[in-house]
This record gives sequence, structure tokens and C-alpha cells, in this order.
Amino acid sequence: MSHFTQVETKINDLVALKAALEELGLQFEEAAEDQLVKVRGWKGSTLTAEAKIKASKSYDIGLQLTEEGTYKLVADWWGIEEETNEEAAKIQQRIVQCYAKHKVKAEVAKQGFTLDEEQVEADGTIRLSVSRW
Repeated sequence: MSHFTQVETKINDLVALKAALEELGLQFEEAAEDQLVKVRGWKGSTLTAEAKIKASKSYDIGLQLTEEGTYKLVADWWGIEEETNEEAAKIQQRIVQCYAKHKVKAEVAKQGFTLDEEQVEADGTIRLSVSRW
């Protein structure tokens, strides 16, 4: 019986994702050309993906490319929750939120904006202030 569950996301920029994962202290492994990485799950079960995030001692989060060109997060979330004592939804939110922050920072820089300030509110909301001359 497989415990792997998919989470649909709008992740499409691996550079921004790598920056986010580095900030979060999570290890990332991207597949080599024409290869896939193995994503670890319950009792040694595996699946393949274009990239993976090491989520805990025994479990990974896979990133599988969808037909729309975005990545979905695929993992044995139960196992990750058991090993990390953190809810799957919170782990997913942390990854997606940090990814979004890095994606926005990269996009505003492309458009000639400068990041003036970055604040994290008490509720976890991230506020970025940018300007352009």
C-alpha cells in the first residue's frame, strides 16, 4: 500500500525553489539529464521525480512535472509528519510561501525594482516593499 500523496502547486521556477529551500535549510537534489531521482516513502517504497527535497531521515518530497509545466509535490506525508512532528500542510505552506517570496523578488528585480524592505508579520505574512527610480 502506497502512502504517497500529491499536492498541486504553481511552482515552475527551480532557481527560485532552490533559493527558498536553501533559506529553509532543506536539501534539494535535481535529476541528471534524462534521469529521474528516487523519492523515498514508507517501508522503502519509492517513486521517481524530476527533483526531490530531503524532508526527514527516511522520507523525501518529490517534485513531478505536470502537463501544465508546473511541479506538484508528491510525498508520503504521513511518514514525514511522524518523523518531523510537523503537519504536512504546514511544511507545504512553508515551502510554497518561501518559494513565492523568492519568485516575486526575482520578478521585480527583472522589472527594474529594488527591494527596500522585507518584513514578516506576526501571522507569518511576508511583506516586501520595492521601489523603482
